Amino acid sequence: MNASTSFSRYGLSLFAAVLCGCETVKHARQAQESGDLLAGETTLQTDRSGLSQGKTLTLAALERIARDNHPSILQARQAVESARLQCKMTRSGRLPQISVSGAYNRTTQNSWGRSPHSDMRGSWSGSLGLDLLLYDFGRLDAEEKQAVEAIVAAEEQLREAELDVTYNVRTSFFERHRSDNLLRVALESVQQYTEHLEEARTMMEVGTRRKYDVTKAEVDLGNARLDVVTASNSLIVAHAQLNRALGLADNPDYRLDDARLPSATNNASALMYIARSNTPSLAVLRARERAASAYVDQTIAELYPEFSLGADADLSGRNFPFVWNFSWGLNLIQNIFDGHRKTARIDEAVTQLRIARSRVADAEQTLYLDLVSTIAQAESARKRSDIARLTQQQAIDNLAIVNEQYRVGISSAIERTDAQVMVTQAKSDVIRAYYDEQAAAARLALLTGAPAETHTPQALLK
Repeated sequence: MNASTSFSRYGLSLFAAVLCGCETVKHARQAQESGDLLAGETTLQTDRSGLSQGKTLTLAALERIARDNHPSILQARQAVESARLQCKMTRSGRLPQISVSGAYNRTTQNSWGRSPHSDMRGSWSGSLGLDLLLYDFGRLDAEEKQAVEAIVAAEEQLREAELDVTYNVRTSFFERHRSDNLLRVALESVQQYTEHLEEARTMMEVGTRRKYDVTKAEVDLGNARLDVVTASNSLIVAHAQLNRALGLADNPDYRLDDARLPSATNNASALMYIARSNTPSLAVLRARERAASAYVDQTIAELYPEFSLGADADLSGRNFPFVWNFSWGLNLIQNIFDGHRKTARIDEAVTQLRIARSRVADAEQTLYLDLVSTIAQAESARKRSDIARLTQQQAIDNLAIVNEQYRVGISSAIERTDAQVMVTQAKSDVIRAYYDEQAAAARLALLTGAPAETHTPQALLK
C-alpha cells in the first residue's frame, strides 16, 4: 500500500512536470513565430512610432520612444531574463533530481553447454530514480551567489543601455538643432550676398562702382550658396543620425521642440561622489568583483566531499505482475588526488578576484578623468559662448558701418565681404558653442548615471 501511494505521488509530480514543460514549449514555439515580436526585435515603423509627418516632438518624448523600441534595450532586457534563468537553473541543484525510464527488450536465451537457438523472449522494465544533494560544504551556495551577482550585473547593464540610448538621442537631438541653425545662418548669408549683388549692380549702372564690385559680389554669392549645400547635407545626416538613435530605418518628417539641459556643477569631486553610487558601469564591475569572491568560496568548497541521497524504484519482468524493487543509499564523493588541479583552481580564482578589484579601481580613475575633461569642455563652451555673443554683436555693428561706408564710396567690396564673413562666422560660433555646452551637459549626465531634466530655453539667436 505504501509503495502504491509513493508511485501515485511520483506519477502526479511527473504529470505536473510534463504540463509545465508543455507550456514552456508552447511559449518557445510562439517566440519562433514572426507575429510574436517584442519591441526592439524589429525595426520601428513610422506609423507605430508616433513620429507622424509634421508633428512637433519634445526631447523627453523622443527619449521615451527610443527606450521603448531600441534594439539595444531589448538585448539588455533579455540578458537580464537570461541571468535570472541561469540563477534558477543553479538553484535547481537544491531540489530532488527525479528520473524515469522504461524499456522493452527481446533477447535470445542461449547459454554455455546448450544448443544455440534463435528464439527470443521479451521482457519489460521501468524505474524511477531520485537524487538529492544533502551537503556540499557551501559549493552550491557559492554558485548561487555568483548567479545572483550575474543578475545584478545584467540589471545594471540594462540601466547602462538605457542611459546610452538616452545619451545618443540627446546628442543627436542637439546635433540636429545645431545643423538646422547653421543652415539658417547660411541661408541668411545668401540673402545678404544677394542684396550685395543687387546693390553693386545698381551702383555700377549709375557709375559709382566698377565691374569688379559686381564680379566680387557674384563670387561671394556663389560661395554662400555652396555653404548652403554643405549645411543642407549636414542637416540630412544629422536627421538620419537622430532616426538611428530612435531605432528607425526610415525618414519621417517630424519637427523638434527646443530643449535645454541645465548646467551641472563644475565640482569634479561632488560629481564623482554621485557617480560612485549611480553609474551603472561601476555597479557592474562591483557585482563581478563580488561574484569573483564567491568563486573563490566555490573552489575552496570543492576541496571537500559531497554528500547526497539516492533512491531507486524499479519494475521488471516478462509477464504481469511485474516484480518491483526499491533501494536507497547515502553517497559520499571525494576526489583524493587530482594532480593539484583543485588547489590550482583556488589560486586562479584569487587572481580573478584581484583582477576584478583592479578593474573597479581602473574604472573609477577613468571616470574621474572623464568627469574632469567634460567639465573643462563645458566651461570652455560656456566661455566661448559668452565671447561669441559679444563678437557677434560687434560684427553686426561693424557690418552696418561698413555697408554705409560702401554706399558712400569709403569702403571697398573686399572690406564689405570681410565684414559679412565676420558676422556669419560669429553667428556660427554662437551656435557651435551653445550646442557644445549642451553636449557636455549630456555627457556629464551619462557619466554620473542620472539623466538631467530638460526645460525649454530662451531663443538661441536674436
